[in-house]
Amino acid sequence: MKNIVLIGIMGCGKTTISKLLADKLNRPLIDMDDYLVDKYQMTINEMFDISEDYFRERETECCYDVSKLDGYIISTGGGVIKKKENTELLKKNGIVIYLDRPIINILEDVETASRPLLKEGTQKLYDLYEQRHQLYLDACDYHLSNDGSLEDIMNKILSIMS
Repeated sequence: MKNIVLIGIMGCGKTTISKLLADKLNRPLIDMDDYLVDKYQMTINEMFDISEDYFRERETECCYDVSKLDGYIISTGGGVIKKKENTELLKKNGIVIYLDRPIINILEDVETASRPLLKEGTQKLYDLYEQRHQLYLDACDYHLSNDGSLEDIMNKILSIMS
């Protein structure tokens, strides 16, 4: 059974939706950010303090780990698509779904202060979206707009899986 891999910019709903999917489909869940923190016994902020490259190298190692799994729901970090190798690993045994959520909706409910890449302010989120949108499109098997309710996006994903 293939993994269901959720990608998208920070705040697009990957973590929340992955938990709902795992419950609904009775599948195990891996949140890549949590997995990274557990595996390396460092916070993401601590890894970024060393360098973004340091963090990205560890993220790739985690993509390699999860590519060997079957039947999981996997919620990735927002920048996982920055390395083509990560996408290839995640697609090896996964269906990759891009959750595309309007930035204005994200800014309404995401605490930007806790996100290492958003220390510079909210414009950074628009810039990241501009830089990464095409990468998400290139990486995904399915592109879904997450601009409605949680039930709406869940139904879209479940219809893909049936």
